[in-house]
Amino acid sequence: MKNLIYFLALTLTLFGLSQQLAAQGKPETFKIGFGGAILGDSSAYGLSSLYGLEVAVHHINAVGGLLGQQVEIVQENDGCDPSLASFASTKLIGQNLKVIFGHSCSGATRNALNVYGNKAVVISASSTENSLTEDGKHPYFFRTTPRDAAQADKLSNYIRRAGFKNIAILHDKALFGQSMAENIREALKAKAAEQIKIGFFDGVNAGTTSFKNIIEVVKKSGAEALIWSGYYDAAARLVLQAPDNGLNIPFLGTDGLYNQRFVTMAGQAAEGLIVAGQRDLSGSKASQQAIASHKSRRSEDIGPYFFYSIGAAQAWFAAVEKAGDAADFPAIKKRLTEETVETVMGPVRFDARGDVIGASYSLFRLKNGLFEEIN
Repeated sequence: MKNLIYFLALTLTLFGLSQQLAAQGKPETFKIGFGGAILGDSSAYGLSSLYGLEVAVHHINAVGGLLGQQVEIVQENDGCDPSLASFASTKLIGQNLKVIFGHSCSGATRNALNVYGNKAVVISASSTENSLTEDGKHPYFFRTTPRDAAQADKLSNYIRRAGFKNIAILHDKALFGQSMAENIREALKAKAAEQIKIGFFDGVNAGTTSFKNIIEVVKKSGAEALIWSGYYDAAARLVLQAPDNGLNIPFLGTDGLYNQRFVTMAGQAAEGLIVAGQRDLSGSKASQQAIASHKSRRSEDIGPYFFYSIGAAQAWFAAVEKAGDAADFPAIKKRLTEETVETVMGPVRFDARGDVIGASYSLFRLKNGLFEEIN
């Protein structure tokens, strides 16, 4: 009976507090948005970022919340699809959210930014396409991942060191894939135009299921290695079909392939693949604690953007606490670009365009089903 009385008293107290907050016009929780691919073939990208955001939110809530309120994530799936991203971002911004974490793919991010305008701060842990920050259209967009240009330099330097004389470059026609392929081509022309021939450069639709014809063209080009620029689902089909169609040359890939979902789909056929990817940040004590926090609630792999997503959230939380108002976007931008915040991914500060300062790519070789750093 005493327990029942205590429970009723507690319920009434909480209800009264809820009513009081509502009367003051103060929401019971501080809602933040997440937009990204959390369902569908490209979900490995968005889920990795979402898992990181969950850890960051769990931590800030454990120490009192943001501006005295517990933080709650409102999430929408965009499937890594630009048209779905427009729909998802419309739903998110319609809830008057002051920050959106995401989106996870560059094309989807581009469309989402056009919807958000200047109505929210947007921070992506995975969208790498150069123009997202270069065109100056979205002053409140930031990213904790390095840009395509840095990735292109990493891959072009490897190609030069490996001594390849003839390279094939194939992309998936998406904003990220095509832009990244063009970055690699330009980097090779700038650094080794006389030493390395680009014997093949083309794009295929992301939904392509048969690569037989394109493989024949690559073979005829005399290419000594093939670079795939784009997302992992189509790449897995390409890698699986290549040996059966007589293409047995080294494969290289952009960071779209740097995740275990690709490994699961491609299996043994992907062994030896060289990819560029975000640096492995799992070595620190803080990173291990973040992984343990994730594993206490979920069993899934953290993916490549986990720490970059935590860093994005921690930097924004710190900026809001300093500014004292999540809606004061100029003040938050000033904090993000002028003050360094210590995060799980290390020190984070952004340049005036919104690019994170100091982040870099590594090269990895797929060996026994795992990505092994080879820098």
